[in-house]
Amino acid sequence: MTALRALVPDEGPEREQERGAAQGLPWPQQLSHDPELRVSDVLAQLVHEFPALTPSKLRFLDANGLVSPHRSGGGYRLYSAADVERLRFVLRRQRDEYLPLQAIATQLADLDAGRVHQAIGPRAVTESSAQLTRAQLAEAAGVEPEVVDALDGAGLISTTGPARYEHDCVPLVTAGAAYLSAGADPRSLTSLARAAGREADLARDAARPRRGRGDDESADAIVRHRADAAVALFSACVHAQIDR
Repeated sequence: MTALRALVPDEGPEREQERGAAQGLPWPQQLSHDPELRVSDVLAQLVHEFPALTPSKLRFLDANGLVSPHRSGGGYRLYSAADVERLRFVLRRQRDEYLPLQAIATQLADLDAGRVHQAIGPRAVTESSAQLTRAQLAEAAGVEPEVVDALDGAGLISTTGPARYEHDCVPLVTAGAAYLSAGADPRSLTSLARAAGREADLARDAARPRRGRGDDESADAIVRHRADAAVALFSACVHAQIDR
C-alpha cells in the first residue's frame, strides 16, 4: 500500500494542482496560501486529530523543511490553509504509515511538482474530541491512566468538563510523568505546579499594558520571554544547588 494511493479521479482538481505547480506554489495548490493563522490557530485545527501535537513539533517540522510558514516582521510564524493541510499530510504519514521525514519530504516534492495528485484529506472531527477522556489523555501522553490520576491529584492538571481534559494537558502529563519516574513524589510536584502558576501570573501581568493597548503580538512575546527566563533561572538554581 503506497502513501499516495488516494489519487484524484476528477480532472478539475488535477489541472488546478498542475497550474499551481507551474506557478511554483507548493502543494496543496488549490487551498489559500495567505498567511493568516498563528501557531495557536494551527494547533486548534489539528490537535483534535493529533492530541500530542505541540508548538515544538511545529518548529521541528519547520526546521526540517516539511512546512515553510511565513515569518512576520516580528519573526512570528504565520500559516496558511495550505500549510495546515500540508501539516496534516505529514502527521498522518508519520502516525499511520511510520514513514521517516525524508520519505515524506520526497512525497511532498512530487506533489509540489505536480508529478502526483493527492486528494485533500477529510477533516471531520466530533466536537467532543476537542477534549480528552482520562484514557485518551493517558494514551496521547504515553503513560498509564494511574499517572493521570496522580498528576490530577497533585494539581498539575485538572478537568474542564465532566471527566474531560483539555488537549494542552498532554505535554504536562508527559513532563509530570518523567518527573515522577525520576523518583519525585506528588507533594513535590504540587509545589512545582504552584510555583509555575505564580510565574505564569507574573508573566501575564507584565504583558497586561501591551494587551490593554491591543498589541497582542507584543504581549504574547513578553509572556513567552518572561516564561523562558523563569525556566532558565529555575534550571540554573537547581544545577547550582546540585554542584555545591
